[in-house]
Amino acid sequence: MRTAMRLPLIVLVFAALLFAGCQKEQRGPAPLPQLKIGVTGFTQPTTTVDLMAGYIPEGQHMVGPEKMFDLSKTFAEELQTQTKRTYTFVQQGAQDIDTSTHKPGQGQALAYWVEVGRTAGVDLLVVPQVIDLVERDGGDAGVVTPASVVLDFYLIDIREGSLVARSRFDERQTGLAENMLDMPKFLMRGGKWLTALDLSREGMRKAIKEFGL
Repeated sequence: MRTAMRLPLIVLVFAALLFAGCQKEQRGPAPLPQLKIGVTGFTQPTTTVDLMAGYIPEGQHMVGPEKMFDLSKTFAEELQTQTKRTYTFVQQGAQDIDTSTHKPGQGQALAYWVEVGRTAGVDLLVVPQVIDLVERDGGDAGVVTPASVVLDFYLIDIREGSLVARSRFDERQTGLAENMLDMPKFLMRGGKWLTALDLSREGMRKAIKEFGL
């Protein structure tokens, strides 16, 4: 019989005290200038030629259209609530890339997204991609399998045709029984097990901060 992972209340109380004493304010990069910024919907690269960096993990979990829509919608909401900018949301998917013309190592994926940005008439383009995603098996209080996500966010300068920055979020939620060092992080998440979408939201906020949006 599978057993869900749960946390004793006394451990959470102790961890809360530890977390309160360990918090430090961190500064992000300087904000980007007031340029016209485009944002694409989430896509999932499945071959090397669709990547701008990194690699496709073995046993990659495919993300369905409904979950992809939820990721894109959530990222748009985060951009609109976490920043004070106006964005051009570009409805363009990686499935539109003609992979028959691609050769590994020739930067075809970057060239494609640069063309997407030029067509949209933006100065910078943010391209979010989900590399892998596993939904939790369980609920807020206990899980059999925790959620895990691997996300890449790219910031492209369309004027120069170059990749400016990359923000990677590779996270699998762990409990205190598995890793006591993750105690502050678990408490920051309200002492509960997150869904893959909730976990992805952290990656979105990380990218927003690292890109200076």
